[in-house]
Amino acid sequence: MPSLLPGRLLLFAVFLLISVNLHARESEISRPLFFTAPAAEAVWYGRTSPSIGYGFAFGSDDTVSIGLKGMYSMPLSENDISTLEITFFLRIYLSAADIANGFFVQLTHGFAVFSGESKISLPTEGGAISIGITAGRRFSLGNRFFIEPYIRGGYPYYGGVGLSAGVRF
Repeated sequence: MPSLLPGRLLLFAVFLLISVNLHARESEISRPLFFTAPAAEAVWYGRTSPSIGYGFAFGSDDTVSIGLKGMYSMPLSENDISTLEITFFLRIYLSAADIANGFFVQLTHGFAVFSGESKISLPTEGGAISIGITAGRRFSLGNRFFIEPYIRGGYPYYGGVGLSAGVRF
């Protein structure tokens, strides 16, 4: 009579591989890897009044995250400058939890280009290195969505306040 042991071992091995694969997929789904977030802000780039800016951020979704942010700011007055700012960021969440949520501090570094017209065209009239620090708070809206009010200060702008809303993937 043939032994049933090889068949049982094969069945056990298949079950083990399937359960490990399902566990890996479950942990990937429950832990987002990155986020994207459109943003709107009032930022003081200009000489006379604040500018209204809009942009987009993309970054890793961890307690220490890195990413890229682009903002285009239009002045409220006619005789002021438009600005396009592209920065890399390093964000650190101050909460003790292992999820990206709560208060954060963000360091930024990149460049800003300026134009005296209502749009940016290349080559530009001028540019500068952009550095700054941002402080904000992420409020989770379920597992995937969030909103973030923030304030920032740096160079070549004076300061800004903004709001972003995003999704985790």
